[in-house]
Amino acid sequence: MTDADLASPALHASPRPALRVIARSELLPLPIRAEAERALGFPVAFEMIDDDSALRRVIGAPDSFDVYHQWHTVDLIWTGAAVQPIDISRIAQGEAISALARRQTGSVGLAPIFRKVFLQPDGHLGPAPTSQLAILPIVHGADCFAYRPQLREILGPDERESWGWLLDPRLHGQVAMLSDPVLGMLEAALATEAHLGVAFEDIGNLSIEDIDLIADGLIQRKKLGHFRAIWENYEESARLMRRGGVLAQSMFGPGAALLRRQGVPLRIADAIEGTRGWHVDLCISRETSGEMLEASYAYLNWWCGGWPTACLSRQGYYAILPEQARRHLSPAEWDYWYRGLPAATELTDPLGQVAVAKGDLREGGSYAERMSRVRVWNTYMDEHAYLIRRWREFLAA
Repeated sequence: MTDADLASPALHASPRPALRVIARSELLPLPIRAEAERALGFPVAFEMIDDDSALRRVIGAPDSFDVYHQWHTVDLIWTGAAVQPIDISRIAQGEAISALARRQTGSVGLAPIFRKVFLQPDGHLGPAPTSQLAILPIVHGADCFAYRPQLREILGPDERESWGWLLDPRLHGQVAMLSDPVLGMLEAALATEAHLGVAFEDIGNLSIEDIDLIADGLIQRKKLGHFRAIWENYEESARLMRRGGVLAQSMFGPGAALLRRQGVPLRIADAIEGTRGWHVDLCISRETSGEMLEASYAYLNWWCGGWPTACLSRQGYYAILPEQARRHLSPAEWDYWYRGLPAATELTDPLGQVAVAKGDLREGGSYAERMSRVRVWNTYMDEHAYLIRRWREFLAA
């Protein structure tokens, strides 16, 4: 061994392995990916997967990831033993999470987020806070469809915004939907209720008969050319609306932000039937241990600290711990995104580009107002397997 070897052992040390993170693309804009490595001090390998292959991967190959940003799949990943319990004592904001859970009751507010978060003494997941979590909630929100102003030339200026527009024959060939089976079926259920004037007994847990009614209607319309396209990610949805052929469609916050910074006029509907609520949570692979487990907890705590949730607030998402995000938002950003007040200045999206003009108001109002209008939450239904089968028939039609 030379003197140089002794003086510079780091040159010969094995590089630290990267923390492996799987998420949808809209959850990880470039600033979050860059800041994660800078703030955490170790490499992070982000893999963005925008279809249901992510879920199959997590369940079938838990040794291929360390952290997963899950949404509406906790039933599957926990039952499939793909993830390990999270020790709440190792989460800096653990008590704040537990306190928030204790304040939720029934099916209102954020109660659905915590319905299957904590590991109960009998081994099942439930809302009562314990020392272990299956998933760590981080962000949530309420989605509705978006439409171009030209739509009003067809439907008239005074017609109330309704999910039924997605099935309205007056918009034949000018509607797009998202490909995700769970989200897509829920939005199609809202549209079917509005268009047909029916009411499902439990729109968050559809029966086989309900699924058939929805799927049959979708397939028939698709064969007739009612739907212009089906999209997989927010960038595809933005392209469809920017080109002008689509007047109404499902829309995620990042898609709206992208269109607005490109100068494309659109409106996020405040549908009379309510909105679709969602939440995204962090979980740790059952195979993660040692140094990578330590890195996983560091990553979870970074998200709880507020910087990444503040970044996502700039595309319309809400932090599960808003006051943590608030520390990283300007007063004008907080007032616009959370309080529903007019923008005091131009506001930028996560990429730092102007997406909100001075004086603009967010559709739907304040955080409390928008979340109070959630009609149904993303969820895993009892007839999930049948839902998937019928949805695939729709996509293939």
